[in-house]
Parts: sequence; structure tokens; C-alpha cells
Amino acid sequence: MMKPAAEPVAEQPLSQQAYQAVLAMLVGGSLQPNELVTERQIAEQLGMSRTPLREAVRRLEGERLLERQRSGALVVRPLPVDEYMQILAVRRLLEGESVRLAAARAPRAELEALRTRIRKVARLPASEPTPEFAASDHDLHLLIAQASGNPVLQQTIEDLRRRTGMFRFGRLPGRRADVCAEHLAIIDALLAGDAKAAQTAMQAHIDQVRGVMLERLAGH
Repeated sequence: MMKPAAEPVAEQPLSQQAYQAVLAMLVGGSLQPNELVTERQIAEQLGMSRTPLREAVRRLEGERLLERQRSGALVVRPLPVDEYMQILAVRRLLEGESVRLAAARAPRAELEALRTRIRKVARLPASEPTPEFAASDHDLHLLIAQASGNPVLQQTIEDLRRRTGMFRFGRLPGRRADVCAEHLAIIDALLAGDAKAAQTAMQAHIDQVRGVMLERLAGH
């Protein structure tokens, strides 16, 4: 008996592809705050027409990642410091709850793999750049959000982390060793199944980011 043919995987609409591409430029820093965004040039760069790009741009404007000036020019919206701090405060609440829920659900094998990756990053010289640092940070927070079992909570956290990830204030140099230690404390609590300790470790992690930022703003 012949097996039914597998259904083809539907490709993303062009507008979604354009959205993801421009979002990657924003998060990756190839489009900087206050930089002029020229739809024609980006459409040519992406090899698509301006119609799907316009749809993507409208979506990014709605998300307040791009903004239209009075002149009609489209620019990358800078994230003000006070808004950054407000987002951190919300992340502290939501990610604290997320990791508490994840303590009973997070896959042990993936946590152990992340712990190994983070330990390797922590042993690297502070002056040595490594994409793995950012990758492990992203993967840990994503794993926790997914393991919370609440898709709405997961999506909200991902959106907020994307916004704070675009903040350009020196990228907090010198924090790599501390961040690795904070991430390892979160993982250890999760592996122990200790929801309260995991929540405390996550909130302390975000508090450290806020504290360092306040010190830098004060000029210390």
C-alpha cells in the first residue's frame, strides 16, 4: 500500500520574511538607533519588492522599533534609558515567574548541555570575543520561557528581551564572567528542582544588569 505523499511545508509569506530580515538587522546592530531606514535600499538588499517590505515596516512601527518622523522619514527608534529600566522591571517579574514554573518542566539534558557551554565561555579570556556568549544567553532564557508551559508568557518575555537586546549603551563590557556565574546559578537551581532558588537567581541576574546600568549612568 502506497503511503500518502507528505504535504509540502508552506513557505513564509514575503511580508513575514521581510519582517524577520529587518528585525535581524535591528537586533544585530546593522541598523542603529536614529539611523534612516530607506525602504528602496533595503528591498534591493533583500531581493524583494517594496510591497512586502512596507507591510513589515508597518508591523515594526506598531512594535515601536521603527518610527516615522514629522518629515515622513523612517528611522530606527532609540530606546530611552527610562524605558529600558521599565522593561527590565517587567522582565524581572515575568522571568521570575517563568523560571519558577520551569523548575518542574525544564528538560534536564538541555540544561546540562547549556551548563557545559556556559562553563566553556566563562573560561575564555575576558578580552576574547565570542558569539557563544550571546548564543548561550539567548538559548537559556528561551529554554526557560518555553519550559514555563505558558505560551503567552513566553511570547511576552521574548518580545521584551528583544527590545532590551537592542539597547546600545556600551553593551555592558566586563560583565561576561559575572553573567556566566549568574546563568550557572539559575541552571543549578533548575537542575535541583528548587523553584524558589531559581526565581531568586533569575531576579538577582536582572537586578545586576539594572545595578550596573545605574552605576554607568551615574558615571561610576
